Amino acid sequence: MRNIRAIAYKEILHIIRDQRTLMLIIFMPFIQLMIYGYAINMDVKHLATVVYDEDQTALTRRLADSFEQSAYFDIKQRVSSRAELREALDKGKAKAGLFIPVNFTKDLLAGRGANLQMVIDGTDSNPANVALSTSQAIVSGFIQKEGLFPVQVSPIDFRPRLWYNPDLKSSFFMVPGLVGLLLQLIIPMITATAIVREKERGNIEQLLVTPIKSHELMIGKLIPYICIGMLISVSIITASHLLFHIPIRGNPLVLYGLTFLFLIVCLGYGLFASTVAENQQQASQVIMFFAAPSILLSGFIFPRETMPLPVYYMGYIIPLTYFVQIVRGIILKGLGFFDLWDQVWPLALMAVIIVGLSIARFQKRLN
Repeated sequence: MRNIRAIAYKEILHIIRDQRTLMLIIFMPFIQLMIYGYAINMDVKHLATVVYDEDQTALTRRLADSFEQSAYFDIKQRVSSRAELREALDKGKAKAGLFIPVNFTKDLLAGRGANLQMVIDGTDSNPANVALSTSQAIVSGFIQKEGLFPVQVSPIDFRPRLWYNPDLKSSFFMVPGLVGLLLQLIIPMITATAIVREKERGNIEQLLVTPIKSHELMIGKLIPYICIGMLISVSIITASHLLFHIPIRGNPLVLYGLTFLFLIVCLGYGLFASTVAENQQQASQVIMFFAAPSILLSGFIFPRETMPLPVYYMGYIIPLTYFVQIVRGIILKGLGFFDLWDQVWPLALMAVIIVGLSIARFQKRLN
């Protein structure tokens, strides 16, 4: 333990004396926060949708078909209760939920006006805007197609609602994902370059001739970057709350615990890059090789539902794909640990694989 503390203390001194690294750690998160917090929205189609039809008539089935035939909504599931509809939206399995109450057809044909509701996931303001506008147009078109005019009142009292982000602020969608993006960009970069720099200078070889084991050297060098990663996470979440007024609806302890898990994956990538790179430039190139797919394919900016199927499945091997859903689920939806289990276990598996592989390669190179 004494050796690990000594190595960690030595690494902290290196970070403090390296002005470039300090500037990167301090200023980059806030610059990225301001840039991506006001990112441009993109139009989308094929929004995953669930339907809860209490009425179960031919008319309501035609109504649901009208939504699916529009190409803006893909009906993924027909649920049998409001709880199932809410669960689908909570866990991110659907972006919209169509609720058709009992007696819908009877009230509609009697000219009394029928209630109809679509619940929309507003965490991503751009798909939510699309769902809001197109759903109203679809209902209007359905009324005309079925010849439901004239009536004394509006034939369908359609009341869409936005959950999680009622004001459709794009910052609510972009900023929470920045926690994962910045961790995946900064932490592997500074970890890999720091270790490779030690190899370039011959410091690792000097340390190995001292009475210290290779795993103690590795743990001691990684501890400061774990602390840096958590510091970045706390600062970004705090800044997002203060600058963009984003509420944290879930448990902060769960949020930081799962952030720590994602941080382990990022450190594993940095350590792996240091084992395949001979210099700092190569280490940076290895990290950037993983950066672009993570940004484009994880759902951080572009909804994954709109991607071609092969590209959609590629997103499952990207750690940021899972962490983006975790951080948005906790901050915006107030989800708990077990609600996010489908995202937690793949991330934990990735942590074991990448860290184990990196440790094996690191120790082999030291030997």
